[in-house]
Amino acid sequence: MIKLAHLGFALLAAFAVEIAVADESKPAPAPTANAAGGWGEVIAADARAEPLGAALAQLSAERASVDGVFSGRVGKVCQKQGCWLQLIDGEQMARVMTHHDFTVPKDLAGGAVVSGKLERVELSEKEARHMADDAGKAFDPAASRVEYRIAARGVARLK
Repeated sequence: MIKLAHLGFALLAAFAVEIAVADESKPAPAPTANAAGGWGEVIAADARAEPLGAALAQLSAERASVDGVFSGRVGKVCQKQGCWLQLIDGEQMARVMTHHDFTVPKDLAGGAVVSGKLERVELSEKEARHMADDAGKAFDPAASRVEYRIAARGVARLK
């Protein structure tokens, strides 16, 4: 009986490894457009979008995050899967993370609005290396590991 359980576990483990390898070979998912032509959750046409720079100015020790709709222009976009992008307002930048709930086009450019939660994040070395790799840059251990992020619910082009 114990040998049968071990055999079953071994087959399950082999199947899991096969699935993991197969997932890595899959092409990146197509951008997940919503009914309004954006990605992720639909952002209401009448939603008041706050410029990213103004929203960043609201963050403090007492206010660790801001939830809302933020505007700016699109900087870089993840070229592997479209799972993150940079939202830029003047000299200010926040990384918009989709957490793989949806993806955006890899060639997304121009003005955009993002609904989500903005916060200050301190990156681990592992995460900083991953982000540098995704951006096609060499990891710089002396670079700041603090960045601003928006946990996105939706993204849309500015009209």
